[in-house]
Amino acid sequence: MNDSMDGLLMNGSFTPASVATGGTGIPVDLSQVEIRGGPNFSPNVTLISSILQNDPRTGILIENGWNITSINEMNDEKDRARGSATVEFQKEGLSFYIVISEQEGHTTGGYCGAEIWIAEPVSGLRPGDYHQARDKLEGWWHVFDDRNERVIMIYNDTTIFYLYPSYSIIDIEGILD
Repeated sequence: MNDSMDGLLMNGSFTPASVATGGTGIPVDLSQVEIRGGPNFSPNVTLISSILQNDPRTGILIENGWNITSINEMNDEKDRARGSATVEFQKEGLSFYIVISEQEGHTTGGYCGAEIWIAEPVSGLRPGDYHQARDKLEGWWHVFDDRNERVIMIYNDTTIFYLYPSYSIIDIEGILD
C-alpha cells in the first residue's frame, strides 16, 4: 500500500454465514478491496473480517450479489481516537455501508448511500436512479429504484428487513406484530 493508505488489500478472505443457506459460508475474496483514508488509517482487516462474519447483513448482501469494494476511514467527531471504519458493499451503482468499531469489536450501524428524497418542494426533483425515504412511524429506511419503479431495500441501523428480489430469505416473523 502506498503512504496515504489509498490502495488495494493484497491478501485476505473470509466466509460470512448466509441466512438462506442455513448458516453455511459464502467465500469472500478481499484481495481487491480498496482502503480509503488518511495517512494514519491502517484498519485491522482480519478483525474487520471477523466482525463482518457475525453480522447477518453481510451474508444477505454477499448472497445477493453485492461486492465489498472498500474500507473507509470514519472518525468520531467527538473523539478522534475512537475511529471507526465503514465497509462499502456495492451492487448496480448503489452502496450500502456497515460501520465497524475496531476498538469495541462490533458493528455500530449501517446505512445506504442512496440520496434522501422527501418531496419535490423540499428535495427538488426525484433522483433518476436510487433514492431513500424514512418511514416516520417505524423509523425504517425504504430504498427505491426509480428506473424499475420498485422498492429494493428496507432497513434500519442494524437490520435489513427486505432486499429485492430475495426477500423470502429474510425472516421477518414477529417484526410486523
